[in-house]
Amino acid sequence: METQEHTQETPKQSTAQPVLLQERVGSVDAIRGFALLGILIINMALFSGPATYFYILGKGFWGDLTGFWNTAIVSFTDIFVAGKFYTMFAFLFGLGFFIFFERAKEKTNSPRILFYKRLCILLLIGLIHGFFIWSGDVLHGLALFGFLLPFFFNRKPKTILRWAFGIFIGFFLVIAMIFGLLAVAKMAEPGIMGASVQTLFADMESRIAASFQAYRYGTLAEIQAQRVSDTLFLIANNLFASVFIIFPLFLLGLYAGKKGFFQNTETNRPTLKKIWLWGLIIGLPLSVVKFISGNLAAGSPYSFFEVIRIGAGFFGDLALALFYMTSFVLLYQKRKQIFAPLGYAGRMALSNYLFQSIVCVLIFYNFGLGFYGQIGPALGLLLALAIFTVQVYLSKLWLQRYQYGPVEWLWKSLTYGKFFKMKN
Repeated sequence: METQEHTQETPKQSTAQPVLLQERVGSVDAIRGFALLGILIINMALFSGPATYFYILGKGFWGDLTGFWNTAIVSFTDIFVAGKFYTMFAFLFGLGFFIFFERAKEKTNSPRILFYKRLCILLLIGLIHGFFIWSGDVLHGLALFGFLLPFFFNRKPKTILRWAFGIFIGFFLVIAMIFGLLAVAKMAEPGIMGASVQTLFADMESRIAASFQAYRYGTLAEIQAQRVSDTLFLIANNLFASVFIIFPLFLLGLYAGKKGFFQNTETNRPTLKKIWLWGLIIGLPLSVVKFISGNLAAGSPYSFFEVIRIGAGFFGDLALALFYMTSFVLLYQKRKQIFAPLGYAGRMALSNYLFQSIVCVLIFYNFGLGFYGQIGPALGLLLALAIFTVQVYLSKLWLQRYQYGPVEWLWKSLTYGKFFKMKN
């Protein structure tokens, strides 16, 4: 694959610059803000309890539920929120990486070096976040997978689209085959995997007990030790598989950037309307199937219901996320004032993402208010909405005085090797 950045017919500026305010795409900022809200709603279960370990046990993210409102809210979030907003976040990262690289090509003769430097700094931020603030960090994975993107920057849009769906479908078929074979083995010989399942469940119960002990009652040292343990568990169990889910989303964001879906809304409106319609037609039914099959597979890690849940989640989450994003793009020009508050939060998405973690660990961990394990889905939803509302207000106040969010400013300054002016 040829690289365009080595052609030097026209000298470029020796010092690259970050994206200027007037160059920003408002609808993208609004979508980022919306994605932040959805991520916080889902992450509330992960902040307030050992949700990952509950989920592996088949209890759902919130453990054993009671009460109408708790059940209703979990059902709603499972269908309309879970999986959709991380999909949007990854898609927008892919789009953002494309925009950054295209502008870097105009301003420096070494855009790839600048791009890799940017990723290394994001990786460092993610690792600090995961190991010292909250174990559920996603930034380190986004940074690592971003290193693969330059191999596709100069590809044609159709090629990028084929690669994205090829990876997506190929990975699903492999996972479906593995789970299908396990389900067949379980049906043929019910006790054949009993010991491994028992060991897995015993390990999860042990981790749940350790989480409650550390986060709810532990000292700073005990909390830190548990946080490291949780982070290493998530990296070891999720990172490899995540590349086959997140990287295709990067490619879809890259494809959208090359096609100008967000920059040239009017030109692409017919295509966006088709994506909007098919996103709803495909996404909503599959999300319902994912929810139902997930409940039927609960507590039984090797079953055909799990295969159905994974497949419906793969394609339903993507389709409904595309429906949400195209809804924003199609409505944005006529409803800018409605979306403006989300845009404030989205313009400093990285700062707000980290801010969510800091606030929530102070609410739930023992060195703060110590509410770990004491808040259910209904109260968790209200808390997420309250935190995000405060974030929108603070983001607006901040951006009235400053050009960048604090972490965005640090990320840009380290990337470009100079401290940029903060104030407007």
